[in-house]
Amino acid sequence: MSKENNDLVEGFNAGYMIEQHRPELASQLVQSLGHESNKGKEPFTEGFIKGNEESLKERQITKSKSISKLKSFGKDRIPKPTRSKDRGKDGKGFEIDR
Repeated sequence: MSKENNDLVEGFNAGYMIEQHRPELASQLVQSLGHESNKGKEPFTEGFIKGNEESLKERQITKSKSISKLKSFGKDRIPKPTRSKDRGKDGKGFEIDR
């Protein structure tokens, strides 16, 4: 592997790992490295930014899947409250159907 490709891979891995463990720091680094004056100059910088982006994409996908799973998990299991027939009309007779 050439030096340039090696730097690109190292940058990608560094960006990915820092985003996983220290997202605030990764965001600050990407902002400083992503400045127009730095673009296209260093393979490590390019790899770092791409690794950070990949980690963010994976986190968003995982988050979406988790939310979907949680939403679908409880739909059939949550009992709905209904007004009890043996209580008065004052509205205080709610029970949970099972």
